[in-house]
Amino acid sequence: MGIRTKKVGITGKYATRYGQKLRKQVKAIEILQRVRSICPFCGKKSIKRQAAGIWKCRGCRRAIAGGAWEFVTTAATTAKTTINRLKKNLESRKKPELENEEEDEEEQKTQKKGQKEKGEKKDKKGKKDNKENKEKPKKEGKAKAGKKK
Repeated sequence: MGIRTKKVGITGKYATRYGQKLRKQVKAIEILQRVRSICPFCGKKSIKRQAAGIWKCRGCRRAIAGGAWEFVTTAATTAKTTINRLKKNLESRKKPELENEEEDEEEQKTQKKGQKEKGEKKDKKGKKDNKENKEKPKKEGKAKAGKKK
């Protein structure tokens, strides 16, 4: 079939009614609502308008809420960017606290390693024994035994 209308396009159905300006506005809106969009879930260009605000992907068969005439509205993109910016700010505030905790943990690990290198070990009971105490022989007992006569 050939093209029936050149200038008016999709609004040819309105003929000469409603005025030229309104028909041009309706043409822009109707073209937007009939364009297929890219699905954020599957990545295919298969999202089509079902009803006002309801968009359905033919690839993954998901129904998604969107704008009445456009899948993604300017207000929605503004809201998303604002939310993401606020989330990023919250994460950056929490990171210094987490970094301080990580530094404390690292310091504790280095202290434990230093104690092991010095020779301090814990018995099963949890008491610390130095290598120096283990190496010293007990001569006092022998000397006392010799004095008793």
